[in-house]
Amino acid sequence: MPRAIPRLFSRAPLCCELRMTRRQTRDNSKGNMNRCFYSCGECRRMVFDDWEGIRDGNPLCGCGEISRGQVELGCSYVFRCARGKCDYRVEDEEDEEDEEDEEDEEDD
Repeated sequence: MPRAIPRLFSRAPLCCELRMTRRQTRDNSKGNMNRCFYSCGECRRMVFDDWEGIRDGNPLCGCGEISRGQVELGCSYVFRCARGKCDYRVEDEEDEEDEEDEEDEEDD
């Protein structure tokens, strides 16, 4: 029997003064197949209900909570509020430095 994926939330989070609805992703091009998430029926905001991308050393978000590292279209790697409480979004500076180093090596 497969192990259950640890949940980030013990209770459905609030959004737009209502409890969000728990769902599961289908196959998609972003590599998030079968991940559980909560979505708001009012504003369509969503937040994943797992620990994917949450690591020691991730920066704290704007509300002082843990952040989740993730790949986003058009960006290499960003950190967002893992609980979806604030609009925290920061690009990983180390990835940007690594890309600059690679470009410098290619120019040599």
